Amino acid sequence: MLKEPVSAALSSAGCPDFIISIISTVFIQSLSYIFQMLGFVFGVTLVFGLLEEVGVMARVSYVFDNTMGKLGLQGKSVMPFLVSFGSTMGGAAGTRVIDNWGQKVLTIALAWAVPCGAAWAVIPMLSSLFFGPGAVLVIVAILLTMLLHMWITAKIFGRGLVKEEDRYGMIMELPSYHKPKWGALLRYVLGRTRDTFFRVTKVVLLVCAIFWLISYSFSADSVPLLYRIGTAIEPVTKLFGLKWQLFVAFIASSIGKEGALGVISALFTGGNFAGAFNEAMSGGGVASNLNEILLSNVTKPEALAFIFAITFNMPCVVALAATYQEIHSAKWTAKIAAYYTLTALLLAAVAYRIGLVIF
Repeated sequence: MLKEPVSAALSSAGCPDFIISIISTVFIQSLSYIFQMLGFVFGVTLVFGLLEEVGVMARVSYVFDNTMGKLGLQGKSVMPFLVSFGSTMGGAAGTRVIDNWGQKVLTIALAWAVPCGAAWAVIPMLSSLFFGPGAVLVIVAILLTMLLHMWITAKIFGRGLVKEEDRYGMIMELPSYHKPKWGALLRYVLGRTRDTFFRVTKVVLLVCAIFWLISYSFSADSVPLLYRIGTAIEPVTKLFGLKWQLFVAFIASSIGKEGALGVISALFTGGNFAGAFNEAMSGGGVASNLNEILLSNVTKPEALAFIFAITFNMPCVVALAATYQEIHSAKWTAKIAAYYTLTALLLAAVAYRIGLVIF
């Protein structure tokens, strides 16, 4: 609601287009995205805090302790995994109930493999469009890949994060059920939400500003850096089954999964790159004939590769910021992000080769 009136006011004041675009597209759009995601943080923190307060969390943790122990985790890790089906950022925020730092980091690293609600809004649509009734098989393959991904990730990161002596089962006294102290609970929830806002804002603004900068055209004749990079590395991205437009959409899915289709729509129809960034942030703006655009420009093997690439790519920039907020380690946050970017491309390459054989 603020973007258009603010842009109009700045334009009437003679403000340069470059500054108007920064304020309206980067700053306002990023804050809008952050406020939407903060709803998940507030809700997850409230629910988890309430479960902990009344004595339910201890029992849930105890029941799933043996299962989670196979991954080197404790029973408390099961709830972040379930929440991640709705929002990976919510899953990351839910790990604050885990008192062991290594297990907290490992839980977040595994939770990133769980496709979030935004991914599930894109996956069925693309699968149904390209594979018809076979979309069910694609979704089953994604779920099986998710479980395999989590197991391999636990093996890769587990040794360095969770010491052998921390891998034993929980020994705990189950508390009695009791009424929550609402005042203390709400103060805790509001405090954590406020801290998350300040920490997340810095990361989101930085990442979004960089992406916007490489997609911005400084003049009518200038070619955005994003286009130059995309076309230059296309011989490499095709090894993963991704044309440069699909690869750019894959990178944009790191900002928000729901915006990937808007980016594809903008790039294949000749839209501007700054607009593609805006679609990545807002999650809308797809062309009315998107189905025809995809079917005429993307083959089935490429579609399969793209589906696996965006599903197992870094969830979103807010999840990245929430991860840093919880583990307080830029090194491990960057390591997890790089790991998921590389594994997503590897899975895309495998899916592409399988698609070439099948189709």
